[in-house]
Amino acid sequence: MASHRLHFDPVVLLKHGPRIFIKVSALSSEIEEGSAVGLEFPEPFGITAVIDTGASLTVVNPEVVEHCKLRATGFAIVASIEKKGRYRQHAARIEFPGTKLRTLDGVPVVACKISQQPYACLIGRDILRNWLLTYNGDGDVSIEELR
Repeated sequence: MASHRLHFDPVVLLKHGPRIFIKVSALSSEIEEGSAVGLEFPEPFGITAVIDTGASLTVVNPEVVEHCKLRATGFAIVASIEKKGRYRQHAARIEFPGTKLRTLDGVPVVACKISQQPYACLIGRDILRNWLLTYNGDGDVSIEELR
């Protein structure tokens, strides 16, 4: 199984949490089928994501969903410190460029505004359940795939 190590300045890690660069796109099957009938899809969209053990679901800014043309699959309830609401859920493909972590095709992501943060995605426990995450307050974070 693949693994990946990240290193951060401890002050930055404390302030913003562990972050990783990802690329989001529509599902591979949707791009393939859509392209066969002349539909166009944008290239995978690169964004910064924070690894958030407190989030049960993976959340992306609505602009990411719109840019990537992600297909809506239903609704999910998201509760934050400020409020609780019902938000659209979408199917996404998430790549982890620059790592050996496997691409996840068919990940549910919730479109919910992430305000005033240096990231556009929260990677939640729905993805983290596939990883062993080690967080060292001195600045080291490691990810090992479990399956």
